[in-house]
Amino acid sequence: MAERKRKEVCLLGNTLDDVLARQGWGRQMHLFPLVRGWSEIAGKEIALHSMPAYFRRDVLWIYVQGSIWMQQMQLSKPELLAKTNDFLQDRQVVADLRWVLQPMELIDVAREEYVSLPVNVDPAAERQFRIMAENIADPDTREALCNLWLRLTTKNNSR
Repeated sequence: MAERKRKEVCLLGNTLDDVLARQGWGRQMHLFPLVRGWSEIAGKEIALHSMPAYFRRDVLWIYVQGSIWMQQMQLSKPELLAKTNDFLQDRQVVADLRWVLQPMELIDVAREEYVSLPVNVDPAAERQFRIMAENIADPDTREALCNLWLRLTTKNNSR
């Protein structure tokens, strides 16, 4: 069995650059300050709809929430590129900016609870419809049809 060399214990902070360089992650390290300072670089409005995604060579790819924002950012590309390079202060030079649609799982969408409208139908008409719906064998389908009828009848009654 080959004898392992005993290495000295060292602080990770002192060797982090070496570890990242060996893994090819050195460029991605500059992404963290970019993400934190993105609203300062791009402006608050654009930063709400975009974020730095990753580096590929000397190109910074930016996640954008839609094609309209891609177009808006394309129009301000020279200014955005200059501000990005100023922000990085020669730690990494960005030659170009490119856009990619942001994956849905990264978009924080507020969820709204559905509140159903109050039902206002004639009880006799509802009983009559439920008797007709008893011909549907599946109870879930039958109930869904009755709920649909209730909503449509309520909507028609409210006109």
